[in-house]
Amino acid sequence: MCVRQIPAVAVIMSVYKSDTLENVEKAVFSIASQDYENFSIFIFKDGALSSDVDSFLNKYSCAHNVVTINSDKNLGLAVALNTLIDKALLGSEYEFIARMDSDDISRPSRLSTQVQFMKLHEHVDVCGTSCHEFGADFALDEKHLPENHADLLDFSISRCPFIHPTVMFRRRVFESGVRYPTSTNLTEDMALWFELLSMGYVFSNINEVLLDYRLNQNTLKRRHGVKKALSEIKIRLAYMFKLRRVTAKNVFLIISRLFFHLMPERLMSVVYKNARKKYKRT
Repeated sequence: MCVRQIPAVAVIMSVYKSDTLENVEKAVFSIASQDYENFSIFIFKDGALSSDVDSFLNKYSCAHNVVTINSDKNLGLAVALNTLIDKALLGSEYEFIARMDSDDISRPSRLSTQVQFMKLHEHVDVCGTSCHEFGADFALDEKHLPENHADLLDFSISRCPFIHPTVMFRRRVFESGVRYPTSTNLTEDMALWFELLSMGYVFSNINEVLLDYRLNQNTLKRRHGVKKALSEIKIRLAYMFKLRRVTAKNVFLIISRLFFHLMPERLMSVVYKNARKKYKRT
């Protein structure tokens, strides 16, 4: 009797100069210690790293199932992830590609839970999970997002449908030629989610905390400013029409983001936490 091998997962992660050895070690070890067996780690060194981080990655990749790709220059997250995706697709065994950030911590059952979910829901193309936030005064003990595709389609017009480092993709998503957009002022993930939704890919979230997500004050700094606000509003309005989700509520929610991005950072911190409390599971 032929026993089918459990699906292989490629976990992709980018590391750059501001990453500390402590955070990188925790991130890598959290994947290495998964209760799932069939996976490989792909790491992109995005420019020059600190000597201790570079030394750790070199030693670890030699001793374990880790593939590293080096870049002399900092190319940015989108290019890094696209390069890793291209590399993973060269291996025909990988059925799934999972994201991981270099300063977050995956829970031991993350990969096994997501693979099992994807096997049971073959129509789902992209699967995220809930998370526990830490590291800032606006962190949530648990952050949960909508679970089914219909709710996520509506939700995405004004909010992000996934916690990016929790996401797992089916191989077929990237075999179609889709990649992270590299010519956008927006976060790479938001631009990708809209592109996938417009192409008809199916989203879902697992309502279980499977990752510890690190926050800091820079989290809000990256969201501050007129340029960021106008750029985000422009693409959200465009996809509201493209995805046929034009409602007075959606218009209001999108425009209100302008005021959020222009708030003083101290006020942003309060609003950011309180506005997201509804993500908590009830």
